Amino acid sequence: MKTIFFLFTLLASGIFCLPHNAIAQSNQPDAIYIIFDASGSMWQKLKDGTFKIDAAKQVLQEFVSGDLLDYQIAFRAYGHRNKGDCRDSELIIPFAEPSIAFGKLQAFMEKVNPTGKTPIHYSLMQTLDDFSDRRGNIILISDGEETCDADPCELVRAWQNKNVNLKVHVVGLGLEKKARLAMKCISDAAGTEYYDAGSVTELADGLKKIKKKAVRTALIIRGKDESGQKIRIQGTLRQDGIDKYQVTSNGRYRVEAGEYLLQAGVTTRNGNLYQPASKKISVAEDGNNVVELQVVRPPSVKAKFVQQGKEVRGAQVRVYQNGQEVFKFRWMDQVFVDPGSYEFRSNPNAENELAVTATVEHGKRVDVVFNLIHTVKAHFKMVASGSGIRFRENYQLWQDGIKKYNVHVNNGAVVLPGTYVLRLTNKLSPYTARGIIITDAAKQNFEIEVPVGHFTVRYQNSDGTPAANKRCFVAPSAEGDNSHHKNSGQKYPLIPGTYNVVGWRGEYDRVVFKIVQGEDVEVILKEKP
Repeated sequence: MKTIFFLFTLLASGIFCLPHNAIAQSNQPDAIYIIFDASGSMWQKLKDGTFKIDAAKQVLQEFVSGDLLDYQIAFRAYGHRNKGDCRDSELIIPFAEPSIAFGKLQAFMEKVNPTGKTPIHYSLMQTLDDFSDRRGNIILISDGEETCDADPCELVRAWQNKNVNLKVHVVGLGLEKKARLAMKCISDAAGTEYYDAGSVTELADGLKKIKKKAVRTALIIRGKDESGQKIRIQGTLRQDGIDKYQVTSNGRYRVEAGEYLLQAGVTTRNGNLYQPASKKISVAEDGNNVVELQVVRPPSVKAKFVQQGKEVRGAQVRVYQNGQEVFKFRWMDQVFVDPGSYEFRSNPNAENELAVTATVEHGKRVDVVFNLIHTVKAHFKMVASGSGIRFRENYQLWQDGIKKYNVHVNNGAVVLPGTYVLRLTNKLSPYTARGIIITDAAKQNFEIEVPVGHFTVRYQNSDGTPAANKRCFVAPSAEGDNSHHKNSGQKYPLIPGTYNVVGWRGEYDRVVFKIVQGEDVEVILKEKP
């Protein structure tokens, strides 16, 4: 990502040039990083009588709300929270679209209260971390020099020596001679021009000049089909028979001024450019260069899923030619494809594994219709009689002695209408409900009451006094070891039968107990003497 760092310390620091690749790819939007001085001295006035903080608020908001459509904006402030803190520097707006950044900037400016020191060096270091491995520009706006016993000048020089790809621009806001020289030192170290701002107008002019120098010529590609409708295209810019840039109509590109041959078209899902068009273009030195290219709209396909004569929600569509998958698309999308014959496959649920063959011709749109076997969505809830406690295990639907569906306890299942046996697979309390009739209704909910009794385990010390709650282990039968852990002190449902419970760490004797429907049982585990 190409980026512009704006250290809003009211300084204007240096611009670093980016290397030119043989085939430049600029798919990421440019970024502007502003560092803003919100130290206590911002309450002083400029020569035009405006408070420095008010001038900065006005100009910054106008700047961010301006023509920055294809940029990303980041904003850092320092000196706005703690009076004597040399690390009072905060990233207010991480890289974001201008519309998002503008709203956040407005919110910050409404409540900002210039308070503290001027940690320029520390803020620059933090900015370097924010940029990570990006290259770009910084704008620093400050109304004073560093006040935290550090040298930002030296830091910028070190960046230059280490080939750190960041451009630093400096604007000094209402500075006296000593502070102006300190700020100019930063721009000199960066190899950029320093801008002095003593008024609202001069501040706005300084930012405009920085923007002009920091931003290279912009090229915007727009694709249109034969009827004049917008359409996304991609391709290359060629110069002297060599591909210089890869471009799409979904970005803003920094290119060298000059003459080019634009070759672009619509990319199909097959991965090919469909009948690409060519156009000679001239890219000017300054400003935005907008180029329109008319291309041929490829044929397209769209999937429709129909159940009982009505269009319904579908599933992903996989597309095959000669038995090999060539691409796939979401059921709601209309996608461009190369002409040819295809097999379209989709599997919305276990009862519908569908395939449709269709031929796609130039200039045509094909609706691929999947006719679904009628299924319904069924949810089940099994609860304990007497308490309404829900069994949280998944269920099974059986039919004619065969398991037909696994049913998720929360999400249910898509099933064919019919009569089923519903099985609760709880290992302690398995239960079967017969005669479950699922009708043709699209969505159905079932609540089945399981006939149970309830038990609660209590721990006692060897002297008979209550002991703290802890885990225990319950098994279905008088002697069985296929146990499942439970917590003492809690009430649990069980289907009628004989069970045994073992205490924690073998310090308690096994207790056998019976569950009777509708009754509550308290099981005591007493510590061995």
